[in-house]
Amino acid sequence: MTISELDKARIAIWGLGREGMSAYRFLRRCYPAKRLILVDRSPPKAALMATDSRLDFVPEEKLSTLGDQIDVVIKSPGISLYRDDIAQLERQGVRVSSCTNLWFALDKPGKIIAITGSNGKSTTSSLLHHILCTLGHKALLGGNIGRPLLDLMEEPDARDAEYWVLELSSYQTADLKGRPDLAVLLNLFPEHIQWHGTHETYYRDKMNLLRDDTVPALLNHKDALTRRYLAERKRVTWFNHPEGLHCRSGQLYHGDRILGETDSFPLSGAHNRENLCAALAVCEVLGLDPKAAFRAALDFRGLPHRLEPLGRLGRHYFYNDSIATTPEATMAALNALDRPDMCLIAGGQDRQQDYRHLARLITERNLHAVITVYETGDRLYDCLKTQKYHGKLEKVLSLEQAVRRAVELTPAEGVILLSPAAPSYDAFRNYEQRGDMFREAAKNVIGKTH
Repeated sequence: MTISELDKARIAIWGLGREGMSAYRFLRRCYPAKRLILVDRSPPKAALMATDSRLDFVPEEKLSTLGDQIDVVIKSPGISLYRDDIAQLERQGVRVSSCTNLWFALDKPGKIIAITGSNGKSTTSSLLHHILCTLGHKALLGGNIGRPLLDLMEEPDARDAEYWVLELSSYQTADLKGRPDLAVLLNLFPEHIQWHGTHETYYRDKMNLLRDDTVPALLNHKDALTRRYLAERKRVTWFNHPEGLHCRSGQLYHGDRILGETDSFPLSGAHNRENLCAALAVCEVLGLDPKAAFRAALDFRGLPHRLEPLGRLGRHYFYNDSIATTPEATMAALNALDRPDMCLIAGGQDRQQDYRHLARLITERNLHAVITVYETGDRLYDCLKTQKYHGKLEKVLSLEQAVRRAVELTPAEGVILLSPAAPSYDAFRNYEQRGDMFREAAKNVIGKTH
C-alpha cells in the first residue's frame, strides 16, 4: 500500500497505544482535514477528541460492522492478524495494514537493516545503532524497541539518514510487505502462541522478513531451528560460524583471524557474545571495518531490564532481567551469572512454552532457591519437582511476595535474579513495568528489613 492510496480512503486506526497514536499523528500530518475513526476497547482521552473535531470513536466490538464505512484499517501490532473480526473485515473488502507497512512505503534515503529474533533483538539493534553512530554515521533506531517507525520520520536526521536500524517483532513481520536492504534473524524459540495460534505459525511469521530471496540475510549458525528452516536460503551470511564472525576461548574471531578479546566487551553471557557477532556481521556486510566496529562496541552499556545489575541492596545483589520472556532467555541469564548462591524469581503469562530444559539447568546448577509466581509458576514448579530439584522451592502470588521470600531465603552476598522466562501481560502492562516494580519491591523490602 502506497501513501497515495490513502488519499481518498476512509481510514480507521485500531489500537490506541504507542503505535496507534503514532499512526494518528502521522495521518493527521498528511491529511489535516480527513475524518478518521479511532477504534479501541475503551475511548481515547477526552482531550484528544475535544481538540480534533474530525475524529470518531468506535468500540472494538463494533469494528466488524463498519465494512461499508471504511476502506482501510491501520492495526496496532498487538492485535492478532488471525482474529475473526479481521477476516470479516477483509471479506467486506476492507484492507488491513500496519504502521510498519506504511513506513516501508515512504520515500526515504539510506539503507534499512531489519532485525528480528525470539531473543536478543533489542540488544543487537541497540548495539548496532551505537556502533554506527560511534563510527560517525547517521543512523536512526526504531520499531519494536519503543520508538514507532512513523515517529522516526520527524527526527532531524531523517532526511539524510545513512542507516535505519529496525527491531521488528513477529507481530510486525507477519504481514510485512516492505523489503529491507538487509534482513537479520537472530534465533527461533517457541513464543507468542496466543497471537499466532501455533508455534509453527509463529516461526513462519517471523521468517516472513526473509521471504524475498533477493534480500541479503544474516543468520545465526548456532540456532538449530534457523538451520532447519533456512539452510537452503540464497544470499546468506552466517554469523556464529567457524568461517565467519564467532567467539571462542575468550576471543572474537573472523574465521581464523583474531579481532580482539571478548572479556573487554561489557555485556556478560554467551548470548550477548552471539549478539555482538550479529551486530559486527552487519557492519561487515555494510562494508565497515570489523575491528573498528568491535572497538566501538566496547563502550556499549546495554539496556534497562536486560540482565541489568541493580547493585547491592541490603545483603544481596539484585539483577533485573524482566525482558527474559522465554525459557531460553532465562537459561542464558543463568549461564551468564553462573552463581550457585542465587535465588531465581520466575513466572508470567502462559504461552505454552516448554520449561523442562530450564528446570534441568536449574537442577544441574544446584541453584540455591527458586520462587515461582503468576500463570506459569505452577508449571515451572512442577517441572522442578519432576527433575528432583533439591534447592529451596516455593510458589507465591505476587512479585512483592517473591522479593520478600527471596531476601529471606538467599544467603548473604548472594544474588536475587528476576528472569521470568515468560511474558508479563498476565499481571503487568509490559516487561518494563514488571522490571520497574521489581526494583521498587526490592527497595521497599530492604527498607522494611533494615
